[in-house]
This record gives sequence, structure tokens and C-alpha cells, in this order.
Amino acid sequence: MNKTTTSKFNYLFFILLALLWSGSFINIKVVVDHLPPVFCAMMRIFISMTALFILFNLTGKKMFALPTRAWPIWLAGIFAQALPFGLLFYGEKFIAPALASIINSTVSFWALLLGTIFFRDFSQWTPLKLIGLLLGFFGIVLIFLPFIHQGQSSLIGVISVTGMAIAYAIGGLINQHMIFNKIEVPFETNLFQQHLISVIVLFIYSMIFEPWPSLSSILDIKVLSSFLYLGLMATAIAWVIYFYLLREWGAVRASSVMYIVPLLAICWDLIFLQLEPTRNELIGMLAILMGVILIQWVRKPTSSQPVLQPLDR
Repeated sequence: MNKTTTSKFNYLFFILLALLWSGSFINIKVVVDHLPPVFCAMMRIFISMTALFILFNLTGKKMFALPTRAWPIWLAGIFAQALPFGLLFYGEKFIAPALASIINSTVSFWALLLGTIFFRDFSQWTPLKLIGLLLGFFGIVLIFLPFIHQGQSSLIGVISVTGMAIAYAIGGLINQHMIFNKIEVPFETNLFQQHLISVIVLFIYSMIFEPWPSLSSILDIKVLSSFLYLGLMATAIAWVIYFYLLREWGAVRASSVMYIVPLLAICWDLIFLQLEPTRNELIGMLAILMGVILIQWVRKPTSSQPVLQPLDR
């Protein structure tokens, strides 16, 4: 497969990932309205881990081929899954799905900022990407502002989901700078082990701090179908795609999918919850979309120029 074909597939995967993740926010709202939030986050990752275990076994992939220095893998799992999912599910008890998805889209901003602070990665600060990130962030703030004065519970939800975005960015940066091309570990081992440590962490927290629900409440058809979507579609399949894009594009560019997700999530709110977007949301969505285009922009070479590889590859 040549580079042009690979590039086209990467963009298709990017769009598919946005579709899968945008649908997760309504389904999260369904489960946290019935069950404890950290328990719900654990169930999402557990279902995904089970699906990956079956898939990797059937295809003969290694899941336990850990290197001598395995702690970065588990640390990445905590920041890329356990912390962000726990905070996201808790936050959605207090705020609407579309708002959670909008705050979630700040991951690219945090990835750029924290990558520079912790890993001295200045390669992302190209003029176009900086303008794209700022434009996208402006759109997010524009949509975000009306919710600030809606009471303490809304503020708790906003802070929780913002913490999710920061943790998520850190997880992506750990994968990019401390695991990919640094540690000899199979892709399947890395992905499965990050799921495993996340389930363990969330299980311990939920057992200590939450009342566990009854089996009948978990098996409610509406709750169960949402869990299956979250675990299989929005996590197992989505994480395989996201890890692939992290490897191909880097943390900042791959996490720019978070700018597309709110556009779709607002559409799902309109279709399924009859929540119409406000003027702020419409203008914000346009700014976000323009920001994504600039972030994804890669200058094509002329006939007299060498091929320029993406700076964040």
C-alpha cells in the first residue's frame, strides 16, 4: 500500500473514530442516570477488554509479552483510560452529553501545551497548527461560556470533564513519547495491558467508594445496550483506531478528532433529545471545524521540493 492510499485510509479512520466517540456521550448519560459513575466507567473498559481478549486470542496476538520496563504502559493506561473515563462518567451526572463532548475537545490544546512543558516538544508549534488550535479553542470557549452560571452542580460537571481532557492528553503524550518507538512491546500487549490496569484501578475505587448496583439494574435492556455500545464500539474498536492514529500522526494531530466529536454530539442531541443548538454553539462549531482543517493541514511538496513529513509524526 503506497503512502497516498495509506493517507486516505488514515482520514477514513479519523472520521470513523469521530462517529464512534460522538455517540458515546448520549450512552454515557443513559448509564449514569441509573448506575454509579465509576462502576459504569469500569464496565465500559471491562467489556472492551473482554472483546480485545477474544479478538487477540483468535488472531494469535500477544497480550502478556511485557518488556522489563513495563511501568510506562500501566502509567499510560491510568491516564489514558482509568482517570479520564472515571471523570467523564462522573461529570455527565451533572451536565448534558453535548457539553461534555465540547469540553472533551480541548484535548488537543492540552496535548500541545503539556507536550511542550513535560517533553520539551516544540515541533508542534507551527503557525498553521497554532492558529488551528487557538481557533478551535475559541469555538469551545464560545460554546462553553453560557454554562458557567448555571449553578454548582454544573460547575462540578464542567471541572470533572475538564480534568478528563487533561488526563486524556497526558495519556496520549505518554504513549507517544515514552512507549511508541521507545519500548519494544507488541501493539496488542500495550493496548490490552492499559485496559487491564484501568479495570483494576476503577474496580478498587468503585468497591471502596460506591454502592454496587443489582444485577437486574445492569441487565435492563436500555442500560445493557448502552454498555455494549460503549464497550465494543466506542472503546474496543475506537481504541484500536486511535492507537493506530497516535502512531501514524502523533498525539496532537490524532487528538484533534476531539474537535469533530462535539459537532456530531450536538447533532445527536438534536436528533435524539430534541435539543437545538444555540447561536453560540453554531458559531463555535464553525470555528472548531476550521481549526481542525488547519491542524490537519500538511503542505504538499512541489516538483522541486523534497517530501515534507508531518512534524508530529
